[in-house]
Amino acid sequence: MDRDAVIAIYDRLIAQHDGLTRKGKANAYTAVNGNMFSFVGPDGELCIRLSKDDIATYGDAYSNDPVIRYNSVMNGYVAVPDALLVVEETLAGWFAKSVEFANGLKPKPTKK
Repeated sequence: MDRDAVIAIYDRLIAQHDGLTRKGKANAYTAVNGNMFSFVGPDGELCIRLSKDDIATYGDAYSNDPVIRYNSVMNGYVAVPDALLVVEETLAGWFAKSVEFANGLKPKPTKK
């Protein structure tokens, strides 16, 4: 799926959660309390951050191969396959789990 279509889906997911806004341009992302929990890379791949238990459950239905960006493994993230992107109701549930996980993380201090 092309990046513009993924961004449109991503924006619809974000709109379902009060107070969330999409940030970034080349790497669109969302963050809560300084903790990034989802992003769409320049290649159009949507990745979400989940708890260890949710990653295990996610892996039962979808691939949970490591997400690698800039030669580093992004621990806690899973890539969303095209098969899940087209089932927005199911994807919205996984995105909600990601938001819930991010809200439970310790806030990061800002650099400002």
